[in-house]
Amino acid sequence: MVETKKCPLCGGTMVPSKVERYGYSTYFWVPPWKSKVTGILNKAVYGRVWLCLDCGALIPYVSKTKLSILREEFEVLRTEGKV
Repeated sequence: MVETKKCPLCGGTMVPSKVERYGYSTYFWVPPWKSKVTGILNKAVYGRVWLCLDCGALIPYVSKTKLSILREEFEVLRTEGKV
């Protein structure tokens, strides 16, 4: 059985890609609070692409575990006044 999500754009059915990366087609995001030094140590965040079968949108989603780590990093830096 294939897992599905509701499309945030049209409310249609979304299905995930079989793989996270394929060839040069990768969707990534680099946290803006990372410096060049820490950016080398902690690489970009990759998302798994989902396709909406109704509107054709391709939307990358980050895993919940990685998202919670990023949220925690951001909150710590925000309380320290660095962001």
